[in-house]
Amino acid sequence: MKNLVVLHLESVSRLTYDMNPELFPNVHEFSERCMRYRNYYATATSTAMVLNDILYGDLYRIENTQYFGDFIQTHRNAESFVDVLAKQGFRTLGVHYPAALGNEINPGHMYAKQSDLVNYSDYRRSLADVRETIDRAVTDNSNFLIYYCNEVSHLCYSDERKFHITNPTERWQYGYRRIDETAGTILSYLRERDLLKDTVVILYGDHGDDFYGHDYNNGYAHSIEPYTNIIHTPFMIYDATLGAGDLTDTVCSLDIKQLAYNLIGFDRQENPLIYDRYRSKREYVFSRNLFAGQTPKKIDGYISGVRKSYGITTQEYTLILTDEGWRMYLTRMDHTCSNNVLDFFRMTKNGLKHLCELDFLYVHYKSYMGYGSIGEIRRAFMKLSKWMGKELAVLKRETKKKDLLAVDCEKRIFYTKHMAREFMSIAVKRKKKKMKNRMKELMNR
Repeated sequence: MKNLVVLHLESVSRLTYDMNPELFPNVHEFSERCMRYRNYYATATSTAMVLNDILYGDLYRIENTQYFGDFIQTHRNAESFVDVLAKQGFRTLGVHYPAALGNEINPGHMYAKQSDLVNYSDYRRSLADVRETIDRAVTDNSNFLIYYCNEVSHLCYSDERKFHITNPTERWQYGYRRIDETAGTILSYLRERDLLKDTVVILYGDHGDDFYGHDYNNGYAHSIEPYTNIIHTPFMIYDATLGAGDLTDTVCSLDIKQLAYNLIGFDRQENPLIYDRYRSKREYVFSRNLFAGQTPKKIDGYISGVRKSYGITTQEYTLILTDEGWRMYLTRMDHTCSNNVLDFFRMTKNGLKHLCELDFLYVHYKSYMGYGSIGEIRRAFMKLSKWMGKELAVLKRETKKKDLLAVDCEKRIFYTKHMAREFMSIAVKRKKKKMKNRMKELMNR
């Protein structure tokens, strides 16, 4: 079997990664040798949840959690791939730097049932332990598994320098440069030891940050709904036998475990959506904020007042459901989920109905929403909302909770713009103008 190295890119969205290549020189250079998944979506907006989903391949393992940090296991028989590969003789090391706030990563064994991520306050020591783990494995003629999570780019984490930077943009940039340096250092060591040919390397972003662009949520940035700009993150795999290129397959955090097994040569099939070693036939990704089994009234302490939300994401659409109702976005056209297309509709017993006729609206809007777009959006909403219903039904069964969201929230739209009022105003003005023109015609006869 091959060795496995997993590098966590904290708070790196796809948009941030693509728009700021100067912050990620090592990762961008290495990506030229990787298979790059262009449609990877995280299954959560929280680091701890994404770690669990990746390592266990199990969305529901920790979803009976009532309070953040008090992780109650739902699926106690689930195994982390760290535990599984350790039984196969792999030397393993999971690194978390800097030391986790309140040890928020390890309760409930997010990393593995038999071990936790090691919290390091000393960055150099963490890298020395990575090298030592690799060297011992080589000496013993065994395999190694390294999982490195550098969270200096997280809003709340810092090394000896970050929080001394007063300029917020420079502080933000510094965090990303530091995690890129970490990736570069580990990859350089693999090259020096000529180990890349025998090692599978996985790099992934856990989530992006919204900086209160959509909402404030009591200031808690990682409680934001699973909008595309949050869950669409970089994901790439290096394997000497795989080659480099771009894949458009839809994949998510739950698929990484199976991909790792397939590519290192470990014969264990758990995920039927992954085939031909590295390909996916997944139609959509189900994501959530914080813990799916929680409700806002039960989220304690500084996370109080958070609005629970769930998302269904495809390569074309992002559908969000909260207590207040539905929001929907065009994934490719609207990278930041700034235009809720449901603002232009109302809910009826027969489904979505557009708020007005298109003939009196400006040509730009008619070109955007006309020519069959209304019908396409209605059909997509019906399909995605059915998928949402299916996922929430499973979630209720797994967590034994009936009050995940407010009653009848699926029967209303969570409006962000008052388009009904806007369209009514346009209609009134147009009617007055028509009447005025008609009066002129009559007077000229």
